[in-house]
Amino acid sequence: MGKRGDRNMDNILTVDQKAKVENRVKDSKFVGHIKSVEEKSQAKKFIDDIKEQYNKASHNVSAFKLGIKDEALKYSDDDGEPAGSSGPPVLQAIEGENLTNTVVVVTRYFGGTKLGIGGLIRAYGDTARKVIKKSGIKKLQPVYKLRILGSYDIIGGMLSQVESVRGKILSTEYTNHGGQVYFLLPCDKYDILKEKLIEVTGNEVEIEKVKKMYI
Repeated sequence: MGKRGDRNMDNILTVDQKAKVENRVKDSKFVGHIKSVEEKSQAKKFIDDIKEQYNKASHNVSAFKLGIKDEALKYSDDDGEPAGSSGPPVLQAIEGENLTNTVVVVTRYFGGTKLGIGGLIRAYGDTARKVIKKSGIKKLQPVYKLRILGSYDIIGGMLSQVESVRGKILSTEYTNHGGQVYFLLPCDKYDILKEKLIEVTGNEVEIEKVKKMYI
């Protein structure tokens, strides 16, 4: 049988909702926060917001993972704890549940008793796992971010076809020569939409795949 990490790559998972937990270890208090994000800027903002909210805490340790396979971006920060004792265990908790597009911050209020490297690894990792469990897990949908370009005569038809296949329009921009539309589309709807656009525009439409995302 395959290992847990060998799941079908279309089965991309993230956390279901923002969540918070508290975890007491000896006389230190650990507070875990978690959120699903789509981009690095969102993860960084979440970390910064927690650090600002808990600016009197001893440490605000953070980790996140974005994307999949070779394109995955992984990050962890010990925030003043001994190197490797806190950020990496939080990241390992994320990866242990096969999650992506997930950011976790574990805040620590030091109570006076040192936990040692092993104790820190367990405390930060356990807090991360607890907040993941509280949040729940959901499956992400693979989508393309697409750009289509056409003249004024066909822009209305283009928009109608995008909406007919559940495309989520992000923006519509107009120039002297026509209009362009940015939108998100489930990957399994791409070929259907492409055929429709070619048909209704007489092959006068330009279609560009900007990037693949998971939302």
